Amino acid sequence: MGLHYIGFILPLLILLPNLLFILFAPRDVPSSITAPPVVFTILERAGQITCFTLPILFGQRIAVQPVTSLSWLMLICLIFYYMCWVRYYRSGRLFSMLFKPLGPLHLPMAIFPVLYFSLLALWIESLLFAAAAVVFAIGHLAVSWNTYKQII
Repeated sequence: MGLHYIGFILPLLILLPNLLFILFAPRDVPSSITAPPVVFTILERAGQITCFTLPILFGQRIAVQPVTSLSWLMLICLIFYYMCWVRYYRSGRLFSMLFKPLGPLHLPMAIFPVLYFSLLALWIESLLFAAAAVVFAIGHLAVSWNTYKQII
């Protein structure tokens, strides 16, 4: 446990496009979308908080990890995630693009961050990180699926 700049960078890489999202909100958001059950929203937020803070708190542990296939897979997830964000912005920020499949993969903008944090847990061999990733996965995928099913 201990702070290290790499612990700040890893969650920031996933957060960057979301920060732009706050400034450049989607267009054509359907007004009829209903919220998911509150338990999934709570799980999503708890997962987000833990997935974004644990790397900061355990930055030194992350920094000493050797580069492995798992870290390369994290990078691949990040690249695909960014590609989805580019697709969203190039569409003129259409809300539906946030949920558009990427080939056969449904909800790629929900799946890639979940995979990223799950791979991080595997890479540093941490059950604590894995638990955070599972909570995030349950909440984020359920919330995203709820919206996806309403707009297709």
